[in-house]
Amino acid sequence: MLFIGLPLCVVLAVSVTSGQFLSFPPKGFSLKWFGAFFASSDWMNAMRTSLEVALGAAVISTTIGSALAFALDRYEYSYGGLLAGLGVLPVLLPPVIVGVAFMIFFYSVGFSGTVWNLMIAHGIFYSPFPFILISQGLDEIDQGYEEAAMNLGATPTYTLRTITIPLLRSNVISGAIFAFILSLNEYIIAWLLSGFVLTTIPIQIFTSLRYSYSPVIAAVSVIFVFITVVVMSVIDYLSGGIWE
Repeated sequence: MLFIGLPLCVVLAVSVTSGQFLSFPPKGFSLKWFGAFFASSDWMNAMRTSLEVALGAAVISTTIGSALAFALDRYEYSYGGLLAGLGVLPVLLPPVIVGVAFMIFFYSVGFSGTVWNLMIAHGIFYSPFPFILISQGLDEIDQGYEEAAMNLGATPTYTLRTITIPLLRSNVISGAIFAFILSLNEYIIAWLLSGFVLTTIPIQIFTSLRYSYSPVIAAVSVIFVFITVVVMSVIDYLSGGIWE
């Protein structure tokens, strides 16, 4: 906890410095760098783009992961092991390889430099997390509940909606959270696919570090940590405790 917490404390301290550069210990106390972040159109546009991409990637990755998990759990395939291996393959590949592959593909089909490019790429790249978590949940479900519902006249679709998905709620939400947070902080794939048109928060941070060491970068980092904690806490509350 010290190894995790101490660097965050340093970033928090630097974000409220009154100095003009990233330095520790901070020189005085000031909240002007948070104000500078919210007053900057570049930073706000980057934040909006990051949130849009992360939300879209969470939906896409959860859709892909859940579809594959259900297919492998409920049906028999001759090459089920191979399909499962393909399901976890994206996250095993280096991000730069995945980014280059997507960049070449999107340019070849004439579809590049949009938010949808990042959503699709991140959605596929992080789909193994929902796939693994939902597969684990399906293994733990007692299918007797589903059989009882269908014996009482429920259709497969109704059973899926009212029995299976509620039982998998924690797994589905956990997978979506992982995809959302990881997409929010991903840099390499985003930089390769942005085409110098889109800017996410990680891209904006690295760009800013090239020219200055403004404490606004620390302020942005604190805001990012805050968003992550809030998202996890709210979803944990709504789902009845996914970490228990």
